[in-house]
Amino acid sequence: MKKTIMILTVLIGAVALSSCKKKEDNSKVEGWKPIYSTTQNSEVETKASQPLQNPGRIYVYENLLLVNEKAKGIHIYDNSNTNSPVELSFISIPGNLDFSVNDGKLYADNINDMVIVDISNPTAPTYVNRIEDIFPTQQFPDEFGAFECVDPSKGQVVGWEKAMLVNPKCFR
Repeated sequence: MKKTIMILTVLIGAVALSSCKKKEDNSKVEGWKPIYSTTQNSEVETKASQPLQNPGRIYVYENLLLVNEKAKGIHIYDNSNTNSPVELSFISIPGNLDFSVNDGKLYADNINDMVIVDISNPTAPTYVNRIEDIFPTQQFPDEFGAFECVDPSKGQVVGWEKAMLVNPKCFR
């Protein structure tokens, strides 16, 4: 009797498992997609002021207000009149997410490198130096949720953008 029950249980389990078909799931979810750069060390350059579109970190230094434009660079404002800051310049730093300032020098991440920019003349910042390969490649976004897995063959990740993803394989 026990043998019959055991055989019957195994058969029912086998039938149940074999009837499960893996359906293809093409569901779309909102998540994060990496932005790639194919250049090893992106150039740092000063540009004319431009509108702020995707702000990140904010930093106050002396009479300056510095605002990160996520993955693009840093806006420098004259903050002498705190009720009406005036943009002076924009430093293009591809992949930039964080920065700090000390003694008139701005230290910022530039993909895997750290760049140093002299901002003692905030209307005309000047590139000083680059320290290569001190930051690891970002393998996931800062935010939690679904994201497109990083593909190193597409270049280095310089930022993340919101996107609709089909069947994402990576989550944080």
